Amino acid sequence: MAAKRVRLVLAAAFLAASAALGASAAGEAAKDLKIPQRPWQSLPVESREVLAPLAADWDKMPGYQQSRLLSAARQYPKLRPIQQERFHERIRDWATMSPDQRKAARDSFQGMQKLPPAKQHELRERWLERKGNPEIGSPGKSR
Repeated sequence: MAAKRVRLVLAAAFLAASAALGASAAGEAAKDLKIPQRPWQSLPVESREVLAPLAADWDKMPGYQQSRLLSAARQYPKLRPIQQERFHERIRDWATMSPDQRKAARDSFQGMQKLPPAKQHELRERWLERKGNPEIGSPGKSR
């Protein structure tokens, strides 16, 4: 259970990274500009298909978050198939997370951004190792 939670938090952190795509400064500016929300039904069909796991929460999201996700959805067709699969996996994980889990994922992502690149790489490698072997790090399970 703990390993699954770690995977979800890290997956969400990476989803946030892919959705951000350089939007940290733009995200702050977007918050300041109070970007208006866009109703789900007003989105292009292609964007709704890509962002479908978020449909239930879409109309509750702030405009700046919708804007970042729409930007990621526009980039989706340009992704390689493995990147598209990873995007779908992460967006589904994000959609199933509770608000507390999402906050933890955001905090984790922000913490990772402050680490030196070598440490980020080390943590990413450990996460990938755990993802490949769910028993690693699980209490009460032996290898």
